[in-house]
Parts: sequence; C-alpha cells; structure tokens
Amino acid sequence: MVESIAIVVPELLPVPPVQGGAVEHWVDEASRRLVSPGRRLAVVSRPAGVPGREGIEYIGIPWAPLEKFFHRIKDRVTWKNPLRYLAKIQNVYSYGRRVAAAVKAYDVVYLHNEPNILLFLNKRPGQKIVLHMHNDHLTMRLFRPFYRLALAKADHVICVSDYIRRQAVAVFPEYADRFCVVFNATDPDVFKPYGDEADHQLEGVVLFEAGKKYLLYVGRLTPVKGVHVLIDAFREIHRKMPDVRLIITGSSFFGGAARTAYEQSLVKLAEPINDAILFTGYLPHEKLKYLYSRVDMIVLPSVWQDPCPLVVLEAMASGTCLVSSAVGGVPEVVESETNGLLVEAGNVDALIQGVCNALADEQAMTRMAFSAREKVIAGYSWKRLVLEIEKILNVDGPIGI
Repeated sequence: MVESIAIVVPELLPVPPVQGGAVEHWVDEASRRLVSPGRRLAVVSRPAGVPGREGIEYIGIPWAPLEKFFHRIKDRVTWKNPLRYLAKIQNVYSYGRRVAAAVKAYDVVYLHNEPNILLFLNKRPGQKIVLHMHNDHLTMRLFRPFYRLALAKADHVICVSDYIRRQAVAVFPEYADRFCVVFNATDPDVFKPYGDEADHQLEGVVLFEAGKKYLLYVGRLTPVKGVHVLIDAFREIHRKMPDVRLIITGSSFFGGAARTAYEQSLVKLAEPINDAILFTGYLPHEKLKYLYSRVDMIVLPSVWQDPCPLVVLEAMASGTCLVSSAVGGVPEVVESETNGLLVEAGNVDALIQGVCNALADEQAMTRMAFSAREKVIAGYSWKRLVLEIEKILNVDGPIGI
C-alpha cells in the first residue's frame, strides 16, 4: 500500500511557485489535489520562503554557495557557451545528492523534468519511481548516455503529449513500454471570461485604449518561442490594421531572471512601432488570468517543437481566440479553424495572414473561442489529470478539488 509520495521538481525554482515556472505551477496545482487522509505527501524543491498548501510537507533544498556561483554563470551565458552546461551539471549533481537523501524513505518518488536526478537515487525494494517529462530534454544528444542509465530506474515515464512520447521512444526503444501520455490540465474556474472585471483588475498593469484590439503573447522570452517572428509579423499587421496593439508578457525564464541579450534585441526590433507594443515583463497568474480574458487574441509563435505548453490550455479556457504555430504537441489539443488557428512555424507571412483574417471575422473568432473553452471544460481539468496520475502511481484516495 502506498502511504507516502515525494514530488521532486528541478533544481532552479521553488514550490509554491513564488518565482513562477510552468513545472512549478503544475506541481503546485497537482499536489494540492493529491492530498488524501492517511497519505504522506511531500514536495521537494528550493525553499520558497512562504507557507504552502495544507496537508503537504515542503522539503526545501537550500542553495549552496558553489551552486549560487555556477548559477550566476549559467544565467549570464548563452546556450552555445560550454560553461552553461558545466554549471548545469554542477547544480544538478549538488541538488540531486541532497534530494536522494531526502526521498529515500518514501514509497513513491515522483520526479519532474530532470532525468539526471534518477542517477542519484538508490531505489529500495518496493519503491516506485516515476518520471514526468514536460519537455523533450530526453532527446538531447549530449546527455543521452546518462539518460539511458537513469531511465533504468524509472517504473513509468509520463509525457505531456504524444509528440514527447514518440520522440523519446525513438531514442530509447528499450524502454518503450514505460512511456505513457497524460495531457496537461488547467482550471476553467480560474481561467475564464471575466468581462468588465478584467479592466478593473488590470489597472496599473495595462492601460487599454477604447476602440483598439489587443494581441497577447505569454511565455518565456527566448528565441525558440519565436517572439521575434511575432514582432516581425506585427509590423505588417499594424500597418494593415492600425488599431491593433501587441502585449508581450514574460521574461527570459521566471520572475527576477536576468535580462538577456535576446530580450534587448526584441525591444530594439519593436522600436519602429513601439507605441503599439507593450512589454509587461513577468506577471503572476493572479494578473495573467485577467489579461488572457481581456485581450482579443492570444498568439503563440513558437519555432521549436513545443511539447504543448500550459499557455495553450489557459488561453483556450479563457474564452479568447488562440493562434499558434503548428508544432510539437499543440495540434493534439488545437484543431485548426475549430477551436483555434494553427499556422506554419517561423512563417511570418502565414502568421500575418492568420491573425489578420481572424481579426476581420469576429464571428469566427467567437465560435473558435467558445469551442476551445468547451473542450477544456470537457477533458482538460485537474480532476481528470489527477485521476490518471493516481492510477499510474497506483494510489487510491479522494481527490481534493
């Protein structure tokens, strides 16, 4: 009988998600619904410094001085710099050793998005280890030899989309039977149409002009997310439709992250029409839910094989029309011209045409937005997700809603 579960997040951010982070937000939402009488439930992360959810034990792994040193290096160099990988290895090694000591007595160890921590776990008889992949890190060529060793310890590997599962199975066919798919979730009672309340809640954050239409990007400001493609497209969109504005929300990684050269390049790229583009920086979910609801369209211009980010489901639940690149796991959720609009990734002209055509047809936008919210309500709730997770973890008990 499973009496204890330890949920482990990667080495950078805390839970509760006071600094943001999609995985950390996911764990915060799922863990509170896994609380059950007689079940010991712990979340292992960096210390958050705030009270957590009732019924959950929070095990904080403090930053060591050497970790902080290497993290500062990692935060300031590009993905092409070998120092970034050295810093990553050091931080995972230091964090992973302490995580292994903290979770050794738990019946289930439930790891999120950091396969390398598996290497540090000494799996005891009867203990179950589950890995949940929110991205396609497993296919990174540099780390494949380590991941092959690590995956031998995992009883199950959960993927957020079938795209992630297929990519992983292609690289590690010997573990194919361990991989499964559990689609992400959101709360349609939080992300929903707010009407006039949204304007009130966003006072001091965004000043909405009467008669203007607003596009919104939400996510990390990194090259793979294609924000530069969106700004290039928006120049022409704004020329064709001068009353359209663009809001860009997010930072390079999380709240408080250092401003990168890419972020600075986006601001420079936007200069010719900077009166029509607003960079809000990182915003917490308490404000994002109103921003999703208030704008006319949410645009996700990813140029990589995005596994299917939470933003997709949050946008769909909000009752706002979604335009997204047809990448990764997104087409598994979004059916183009039914509950959203899909365009070719990296194709500026296709993005211009898709946005302009949708903005010109309010009835079609309303229809797609309504269909999207109905789909989320029907099949992408946290209750559905936690039921699937409990089945994989082989635990029973009432779900806290």
